[in-house]
Amino acid sequence: MITTTHVLIAGAVLSRRDAPKKQNILAFFAGFFPDLSVFLMVAFSAITGVGRGNMWRSPDGLYWQEPWQSFSAISNSMPLYAFLIILGWMLAMYVPLYRYYWRMIGIFGAGALLHVVADFPVHTDDAHVHFWPLTDWRFHSPVSYYQSANYGDIVGAVELVVGVALAGLLLWRFKNLWARIFIVALLAPYFISLGFIFRNFVH
Repeated sequence: MITTTHVLIAGAVLSRRDAPKKQNILAFFAGFFPDLSVFLMVAFSAITGVGRGNMWRSPDGLYWQEPWQSFSAISNSMPLYAFLIILGWMLAMYVPLYRYYWRMIGIFGAGALLHVVADFPVHTDDAHVHFWPLTDWRFHSPVSYYQSANYGDIVGAVELVVGVALAGLLLWRFKNLWARIFIVALLAPYFISLGFIFRNFVH
């Protein structure tokens, strides 16, 4: 799934209208976090020129090299985020001092886990190592979120509808101007996708 959808899912599930602002910001950021290493890799390539032009091609693309594969494995680890959820919950339950901060650990783990769980069934040859550090096994799904040969068009259409619906929910939930500007900005990739679809249709 595209990063924007992950951010919207985490925000919709974990943010609250009456929650502290930092907690809501963390919920959205947690949905983004598993993709952070990819954005850092792209920035690194743009600045240094390393890997430019074949970034995603397996097996020689920059994405498939170290340290980026290790970063990706860590940031997409289901066991790691499950551990953070349990840790945050236990600390909040049994160590009342700083309970707010323990809860934040759990929220971060939950938002990131939502991301990797949503990614799990829609990656084919670009599958992540979702169970680091327990195993390097990858689930190569027959369904892709972007490859037309693997139902990518269908998944993309569903993702667009879900993303717009979640953005609508969040716009209803939050009345703050800056929050609404942020949410509307998250819709940009969907409008870009619609533009490509329309252009291909008319041509």
